[in-house]
Amino acid sequence: MPRRASSGINLGQILGIAGAILGFLVAAFLLIRVVGGDLLGGGGKSNGGLSSSQASELQIGTYIDNANSLRGNVYKVSGKVEEILKYTPDRGRLITLDASGDGNTALLPVLVPETFSGVNIDRGTQFTFVVRVDRGGILVAEQIEQS
Repeated sequence: MPRRASSGINLGQILGIAGAILGFLVAAFLLIRVVGGDLLGGGGKSNGGLSSSQASELQIGTYIDNANSLRGNVYKVSGKVEEILKYTPDRGRLITLDASGDGNTALLPVLVPETFSGVNIDRGTQFTFVVRVDRGGILVAEQIEQS
């Protein structure tokens, strides 16, 4: 006489299905949070929420001597836009900023990303930038305030 198949689902299958559904929900939540943060400006290249009042002042002498030693750090720098050197639609604008501080005055390269395309940057205008020192010592604007 053949054996009868068990009727119904056992408890192990129910727990496995529930665990898989819960795992997918957690993964979906994390994915939405990461993608949503990037789209709303909360993720990606972040300065950790530093405002211009919280960021420390860029030491121009140290930057001129060895910009790579400051790589990855966030600073505040103020000055007058001397020249708009280059514009590319995908990367933004490269400007020179006539900045002075700690007894030094220098023309500093600042890359203004395309995310700031709505900000009018004209020669001779005073700005305060919160910048991150990127690869090669280029200053990349993270926040812009007109002085």
